[in-house]
Amino acid sequence: LADCYAIGTVLRLYHNIVKTVNVGGCRIGDDGLTAILPALLQTQALAHLTLSQNDLSDKHAESLSAVVHNNKSTLLHLYTAFNNFTGYGAAQVNKHTHLCTKLVSVAVGTLGSANQE
Repeated sequence: LADCYAIGTVLRLYHNIVKTVNVGGCRIGDDGLTAILPALLQTQALAHLTLSQNDLSDKHAESLSAVVHNNKSTLLHLYTAFNNFTGYGAAQVNKHTHLCTKLVSVAVGTLGSANQE
């Protein structure tokens, strides 16, 4: 969890220039995402966001959707597969992807699956 707070600190300091956040496979869980999320919500230049394999639930799905929305003009890749999202949570994360003008690939999964959009 301390690592997640450190990541959050770096993201807050460099929110307007960070292009890649990759914590895929780190198993940060909802508590880890709670530590990172306030800083993620401030980002404005993300091109790559990887949160796959982190045991995330629907708890922060709407907030992740806001991260996607805030970075809609820069986001190229969004990976949140292999988490514990229900269909509702996956739909929430995916809600703003149609606004992403440069989006190349999306993998939003439900309950441990990798559903390609």
